[in-house]
Amino acid sequence: MLIVTLLLVSCSLFQNEEEQIIVAQLGEHKVYRSEIMELLPVDYTVEDSTQIVEQHLEEWTKDHMLLNNAMDNISEERQRELDQLIERYRIELYVQEYLAEMVKQHMDTNISEAEIKKYYEQRREDLKLNEDLVQFQYIHLDPINKDLDQIDKWFREGDSISLKKVDSLNLNYRSYFLDDDIWIKKSTLFDRINAINPTNERTYIKEGAYWKLEDSLGVYLVHFKDVLKRGNRAPLSYVKPTIKQVLLNKSKIAYIQKLEKDLLNDAKSSNKVKADQ
Repeated sequence: MLIVTLLLVSCSLFQNEEEQIIVAQLGEHKVYRSEIMELLPVDYTVEDSTQIVEQHLEEWTKDHMLLNNAMDNISEERQRELDQLIERYRIELYVQEYLAEMVKQHMDTNISEAEIKKYYEQRREDLKLNEDLVQFQYIHLDPINKDLDQIDKWFREGDSISLKKVDSLNLNYRSYFLDDDIWIKKSTLFDRINAINPTNERTYIKEGAYWKLEDSLGVYLVHFKDVLKRGNRAPLSYVKPTIKQVLLNKSKIAYIQKLEKDLLNDAKSSNKVKADQ
């Protein structure tokens, strides 16, 4: 009945009272009214407050009962070890929060195209594909689409004017993709075009090939612009986001190392750290 008693006390305190009023206490552990009020949404009702407070106090009581039992049953030596770990973790949390904020405020996150290209050329042998890539266009549409033959004609012509006409009818497509400058994983191609799969890919996935395929899901118009096999050097446009992130991470590490070194030098030069010899 402990939780019920605490709940009744807490609910009676949702008025204009002192912030440091104790709502619940278990040994030396206390729950203050201000903590409870922070849990409640702005427009809470009596029903909301009752449920929220009850759940919170149940969890609080369970956790602190377990904590009391742990303190009674864990040796003092082990408690000291745990306290050291807790202190180390507290320091790390604050340090990481501080460093993240300093990086956010002060580090230059601009990576130039020249830097990206330089990294790409220097890592020529490292940037290999682990999966086939394709550049392709496709349209998936209903076989009874009244414009199917005209769309097929424009799609095969493939010039900018024809593709604009194709794109103008996109509301009639089940799905489509016309930007063949983008390199796409072959596995993504399989997901988009059910008529092409690992069992028939050698037949269909060929540089420059056009296909009109049909299955139970509809008609697919497909054009392959280019194909890159696994093990080939990755194209710059495909790995550019990865390279940029690598360079950003390197800049972040360098910035943090300099910040740490400056702080250490400052502590030494200003005699902020005094060590007994």
